[in-house]
Amino acid sequence: MRETIKVGGESVAITPAERGRLERGEVVLTPLSPSDGTGVAARALALVEAPPEKVWPVVRDAEHFKEFMPRTKSSYLVTEKPEGKIYALEIEMPFPIKNLVSQVLSVLEEGDDIWSRRWELVEGTYTRNNGEWVVATWEPGRSLLAYWVDASPKVMIPGALLRKAQTNSLPDVFERVRRRVRLQA
Repeated sequence: MRETIKVGGESVAITPAERGRLERGEVVLTPLSPSDGTGVAARALALVEAPPEKVWPVVRDAEHFKEFMPRTKSSYLVTEKPEGKIYALEIEMPFPIKNLVSQVLSVLEEGDDIWSRRWELVEGTYTRNNGEWVVATWEPGRSLLAYWVDASPKVMIPGALLRKAQTNSLPDVFERVRRRVRLQA
């Protein structure tokens, strides 16, 4: 039996076992099909022991990702446009693979109970780099943090290895967000 929770504008079905994993502080990862069959796509959910207004600033400001996100070598605001902000990011890759660079258009939506930051590739060493962070109220004083990614870097890495690297890094990403939220409290 699955229960449906609202995360941003999307309904997400979770099982009682997944709810239990969330409550124990685990990251619930769901592999998805990449939009064009190449690259990696996934959804990850986790709880953060803080209200959304404390979590939102951490995932909203991509220019600070270099300070706490794994493998982020640089991140900065390039420009602001009416439709959103363009951020540049460089992700460190293991030798001999070149670092991944991108500029993404980041669009913010801020509501009463849900905040989201969607991004879409503008240019870079990807054929596709789209995703979203969503912060929603789970219960008073706690937030549900959701992450979606659909990306295809222009690197010579087998698809299975790329998906494994992405999914293996997500628990650390969520832990870094949690740590940053605690430090900013």
